Amino acid sequence: MGTYVTNTGLMATYGGQFTLTIIGYESNVKSGGVGARYFGIGADTQYQLDQIAVNLRVVNVSTGEILSSVNTSKTILSYEVQAGVFRFIDYQRLLEGEVGYTSNEPVMLCLMSAIETGVIFLINDGIDRGLWDLQNKAERQNDILVKYRHMSVPPES
Repeated sequence: MGTYVTNTGLMATYGGQFTLTIIGYESNVKSGGVGARYFGIGADTQYQLDQIAVNLRVVNVSTGEILSSVNTSKTILSYEVQAGVFRFIDYQRLLEGEVGYTSNEPVMLCLMSAIETGVIFLINDGIDRGLWDLQNKAERQNDILVKYRHMSVPPES
């Protein structure tokens, strides 16, 4: 069963609108790698971290007042592993070969994760401030809501 939110207070009286803004995409926030070669034979690995940040807010559509707002971010990991050989095995005979693998975390999944984290924080904030409530009061003890309720800053998704 899912958790259902009902409007109370200001949200029920005046109506509210959820807005989402992608406030940043930083490429190559951190990168690095390690590798070794010996007589033309070797291997290496490299990684790169990007970061996407979003802002979610609930706005009172009658007054334009921002009722609740949260910023969340998600780190996006990309990495590469490769090995190769580059060696002369005889006069004018060169052996060369490479093999590798790359992986990139899907940006859309990372964006969804950041949004979901923000929505959980908005739900908790709205419940705490009386902007809305849960249909089933027992759902206040939902593991996910409880986990995020005691955090002052949203974790990186």
